[in-house]
Amino acid sequence: MRIERGARLAAWLLAGLLSSALPAAAQTPSALERLADLSAQRLRLADQVAASKRRSGRPVEDAAREREQLERLGQAAVARGLPHEAATGFFRAQFEANKLVQYRLLGEPPRRGEAAADLDAVRARLDRLNGELLDALGQGLNDAARADCATQARRARERAARRRRLDELHRIALSRALGDLCRRAP
Repeated sequence: MRIERGARLAAWLLAGLLSSALPAAAQTPSALERLADLSAQRLRLADQVAASKRRSGRPVEDAAREREQLERLGQAAVARGLPHEAATGFFRAQFEANKLVQYRLLGEPPRRGEAAADLDAVRARLDRLNGELLDALGQGLNDAARADCATQARRARERAARRRRLDELHRIALSRALGDLCRRAP
């Protein structure tokens, strides 16, 4: 009798553990979490951009390139059925957050082990991330229209910051990158 009761208890505990673990493992990230994670990845590349600009002497600001990128991304957004203004506003915030990191890093002495990356290779990675951000932006804007957007966006930023091990500078920049998202919702 005792063994039987112990086996039932063990089976019940195992079922409880599995039922609580499976939904979390099977759960896909929300659109806001996806946007936050991609934005965090994008911000990590700002370090390499800053190192490259330090080496080359290029300025952080490149207004012509930024305008070209915003126009290209706006057109790609419209092709995906997204509102042009919301998409370009979102990417403008991404660019500003990236520049925030670059300015801060360039205002400090070079970090130990800082290696200047090939800017063209980094830009290719940024372009790939921009495409992924565009793919996630439609649902992200839908989620941003919800009443609890600010809370959900904050949680998404916090999770992305932990997952990507962002320091304080990059956490601040991530807040800048996603700060207006809830107000951009259609």
